[in-house]
Amino acid sequence: MGELDALNMLLRLIGSSPVNSISTNHPDAANARATLERIRKRVQRKGWWCNIDYNVQFQPDNLGFIQIPATISSFVTNSCYVQRGSKLYDKVNNTFAFGAAVTASRVVRLLDWDDMPDLMQEYASYYAAAEFIRDELEDPQKETSLQRSAASSLLDLKKQELEEGQYNVFNNARVSRMRQGVSPYARGNKRFAGDPDV
Repeated sequence: MGELDALNMLLRLIGSSPVNSISTNHPDAANARATLERIRKRVQRKGWWCNIDYNVQFQPDNLGFIQIPATISSFVTNSCYVQRGSKLYDKVNNTFAFGAAVTASRVVRLLDWDDMPDLMQEYASYYAAAEFIRDELEDPQKETSLQRSAASSLLDLKKQELEEGQYNVFNNARVSRMRQGVSPYARGNKRFAGDPDV
């Protein structure tokens, strides 16, 4: 569902005429677009298979500052570094200035509407529609119906997340540390105190 389709869906719900462009100056369309934009960001902040990047390098600018783009909602790196405003901050040396590039182990990017997967667009559309109806019409029955549609879309989205992410409990860092060097069926390992050698 494209952004214009989602926008017109919200407008139809309040009995307003559809528009031909997302940049129209119509007041209802402006309110609907603001709702879509807010929900687009909220839906993606969690981080999904499609908007998480790993080992991203950030270079300091001419002043030594590392600017974090507005399209990044989460920035995970060395525990000494945190994002403050739009810049990276070194908590140990108490400075915004960096002499070298910093690599983020994980970043969550806020994708544009058209770059989001179809199921994420559908979920965001229904989620935004429920909030739009609540704010504009205060119609609990319509809002509940749209919330149900959003919940159904979210289930489909989570299913795709599991398929695309190919998650495995053995790839978890904590599980890997616990299993490191442990071969339960190797000769000489005992499962319990007093067990005979295998």
